Amino acid sequence: MDHQNSRELNHTTAGSEFSRHWLLVLVCAVGIGVGVSALPFYTQGIFIEAWVADFGWTRAQASLGILGSTLALAAALPFIGLIVDRYGLVRPVMVSLLGLAVAYVMLGLFVQSITTFVMLAMLQAILGSASSPLAYTRAINTVFNKQRGLALGIALSGAGVAATFGPALISSAVAEFGWRGAYFAMALFTLVVGAVIVIVLSRLNGAKTPVNIDAKVAAEAFKVARASRTYWTIMAAIFCLSLGLGGLMIHFIPVLLEIGFTQNDAAKIAGVIGIAVVLGRLLVGFAVDRTFAPRVAIVILGACILGVLALATLGEAVALPAAFVIGFSVGAEVDLIGYLVARYFGMQAYGQIYGRQYAAFLIATGLGPVIFGAVRDASDNYTASLFLAAAFMLVSTTLFAKLPKFQPSSSAG
Repeated sequence: MDHQNSRELNHTTAGSEFSRHWLLVLVCAVGIGVGVSALPFYTQGIFIEAWVADFGWTRAQASLGILGSTLALAAALPFIGLIVDRYGLVRPVMVSLLGLAVAYVMLGLFVQSITTFVMLAMLQAILGSASSPLAYTRAINTVFNKQRGLALGIALSGAGVAATFGPALISSAVAEFGWRGAYFAMALFTLVVGAVIVIVLSRLNGAKTPVNIDAKVAAEAFKVARASRTYWTIMAAIFCLSLGLGGLMIHFIPVLLEIGFTQNDAAKIAGVIGIAVVLGRLLVGFAVDRTFAPRVAIVILGACILGVLALATLGEAVALPAAFVIGFSVGAEVDLIGYLVARYFGMQAYGQIYGRQYAAFLIATGLGPVIFGAVRDASDNYTASLFLAAAFMLVSTTLFAKLPKFQPSSSAG
């Protein structure tokens, strides 16, 4: 963002930011919740058990769809970043939500083998790529400055709402219609909610790109960012964090089933993760506007590590608090990507930088469940997988501790 725009934003009060752009924040929250990075991800654990029963797949095999979809999304996001930088939010989101609904229908109709499952999961990710947080966080970061962290937290809490209600609703749909019918229900839901999102976004100025992006300036800003140590430290910290949390999120319901919970009770406890995601995003967003963001990340990760270790050693007795700290950490995770990119590198190449940082997050999120499932298959229980997840998060904590202070110019956005 140029110096004049930065000065104008610095004169804008937090109150006037929210009074002018509250509807944008709300619609972004709904969009993120229904998008490709939230609803499919948080409900995948429900489908794993159905696939194991129907096809005889191992849990590692059933996790390959997440790996394929996250790798495909990671490959698509740098290009989506360029598109969103240039065209704004509305048209990319409209195309992606329609594509996501089509992909759900295809998953319900055509999955018969691991090969078709992984191919369709990858297609789902590509078709739905602009419904990821990349587009929405760009719009938020562009119009907010004083309380950018809180605005991001509120918008990204839409994923927490999906995590809260998604598992129970999809579990009921699977019980009533089978897992294929549950995919058809997800397609219909995405079409209806997506239509409302696009109609509202098309009427909001904040959904368009309010700053004229100079392609040469953006390319240079991206080149400078990529050459910095900070860029790679953020990427490595997020990658390790996502390796741990990705495996925990996808396998959390199977972990609970293994330690003695029923499917119904496991889904309810998993819903606590969603509540914690919402709280995490709101409180982390509030905190990073007042406290150095990497320090906030370190405190939250420390609590999550303790919760995971407690779950591994104490089992059923600590399932509820473990679910809460895991969800709280997931809530912090995506918040931090958008916030750190905007604060360290500004907005000129935001889509390109965020796209690559988020791609690293997605790759790790896809690898995590496969590693988690493979370790479980090899050891016949989830204890070793839980310890491995805690180790990944400990490495992430160390990397966050190495990040430098924000520069004043970056802080201005």
